[in-house]
Amino acid sequence: MEDRTILLQATGLAKTFTLHNQGGIRLPVFDALDMAVCAGDCLALVGPSGAGKSSLIRCLYGNYLPQRGSIHVRHREALVDIAAVHPQMIVEIRRHTIGFVSQFLRAIPRVPAIDVVAEPLLARGVDAASARDAAAAVLARLNIPRRLWNLAPATFSGGEQQRVNIARSFVADFPVLLLDEPTASLDPDNRNVVIDMIVEARDRGAGVVGIFHDVEVRRAVATGEVRMNVERDAA
Repeated sequence: MEDRTILLQATGLAKTFTLHNQGGIRLPVFDALDMAVCAGDCLALVGPSGAGKSSLIRCLYGNYLPQRGSIHVRHREALVDIAAVHPQMIVEIRRHTIGFVSQFLRAIPRVPAIDVVAEPLLARGVDAASARDAAAAVLARLNIPRRLWNLAPATFSGGEQQRVNIARSFVADFPVLLLDEPTASLDPDNRNVVIDMIVEARDRGAGVVGIFHDVEVRRAVATGEVRMNVERDAA
């Protein structure tokens, strides 16, 4: 029987930005947004530029606080509202439940790429040797040359940094994955590797929410869509 366990659910979600340097103008981004992600789903956020797709991803990850609504994630078998919990719980959820691939890697100076990728496993208590072995495997799969593994990724090309970022979020088999343009800087071969990794995550029962401007990628990985429109009536 197909597993339809809800892993992530947003209900009545609203986000507005206040432009304090422009007289406190309030700029609505989205309002009354509902979505549910079940095990095995990959929902693509679809809409024009400015529709709030990246803002929604950041709300789901706990980076942005919505003005209204709830964001329940299944963490350790319980549904927890990310929009209402204390910061320590958000850190715990990110350690064990939600992985996030942003468009850009926040490269840590002087930390080797293999340790950047291994860190999510180390944070869970995996021993250093096993964590580095797992990191090496995913770096190799993403075609990061072995000669770069012990170098800090701050010096890497944009495409290499993006692949390190992807490796970091896929190394730990997170139950929920949030993907913000994961293939934007990749060549066709590496794009296909990432497609395979997303499909494998979906097939193992992960819930995925992603922004995929590449139509071919979206068609290959998405099981459904969340359509978003631009809200531009400033108050």
